[in-house]
This record gives sequence, structure tokens and C-alpha cells, in this order.
Amino acid sequence: MRQDLSDFLAGGTFISEDSVAWGTLPLQITLYLCDKMPPLEYVSSVRAIVFRERSVLVITQENGRMYITPGGRVEKGELPLETLRRELLEETGWTLLKTELLGGMHFHHLGPKPENYPYPYPDFLWPIYFAESRDFFAKAIIHDDYVFKSDFRPIDEVAKLPLEQGSLLLLDAALKLR
Repeated sequence: MRQDLSDFLAGGTFISEDSVAWGTLPLQITLYLCDKMPPLEYVSSVRAIVFRERSVLVITQENGRMYITPGGRVEKGELPLETLRRELLEETGWTLLKTELLGGMHFHHLGPKPENYPYPYPDFLWPIYFAESRDFFAKAIIHDDYVFKSDFRPIDEVAKLPLEQGSLLLLDAALKLR
């Protein structure tokens, strides 16, 4: 691991770690809390936990899988907050009133670099914000296979959903900072 990434990660507070496989790609994912933006060369995607009063935005995929960190890939020339605002609008129709950096996800590839792999390797990061929603624009939604629906649900209900443990830990941290 390069020194700049190692130094950045050492400044965060560890909250969880897991090993997963995305298709044929084995990855180690570490979640941490941090109020500093990571080196941009490692950032491939940006995510947020989005609140509206005492509710949290929940994304449901066509297969029924749910998650609370919508966002997406950084496009060339975009800054992380620009990516977040664009992706949230395209995926859910919501604009954001305020955002605050919560932490991030550090992904480390456990296997060889795939041929023609376009993303940072062997490590990449997803900054995670918590945000307050502002306005809803249904016509801004670009329908795709990734987001089937999105809706705000009461915080106590979200805590009982079948979410990944790391997401629940991030939600808890966001609620304490909010």
C-alpha cells in the first residue's frame, strides 16, 4: 500500500471489516469514520446516507436487496460532491440541502488485477457523506436496472431492515453526528 493511502487510513476510526466477492473479484472492505477527504486518485465512487426529518432514504433493487447508501461512480473531471449530487438526482430524484463527510469504505483487491480494469488497483475508496434532502424532481430520475425504487422510511424501521451490518454502523454514526 502506498504511503499516502496508508497515512490517510491511519487517520480514520475503524468500524468494521468484511471480505466479499463482486462476481469474480474478491475484495476486503473496511469501513471507517473520518472527516477528511481521501486522496482523489483513489476515489471511484461517492455515497451518502440521506435524511429527511426523522426518515432515511432506502433504495430497493429489483431483486429486493435494500441499501441506504445511494450514490455512484465519479465521472472524469467531477469532484466528489458533484458526483454525489448528480448521482442522487439521477437515481432518486432528490437534491441535497446540506452534506457532511462521515467516513468511507476502503476496498482492497485480494486477487490479481483483471484485464482492462479501469479503476484504481489494488485499492480504491468511496467517501460516504450524510446529507439532508431538499427537493424532489421525479423527471430527473434516469431509470436503470440498479434502482427499482427509493423511499424515505422512519429511522426505527430502517434499523430493522435486512441491511449489511456496516451500513447500520454508518447509520448509527451519522445519527450521532447529525
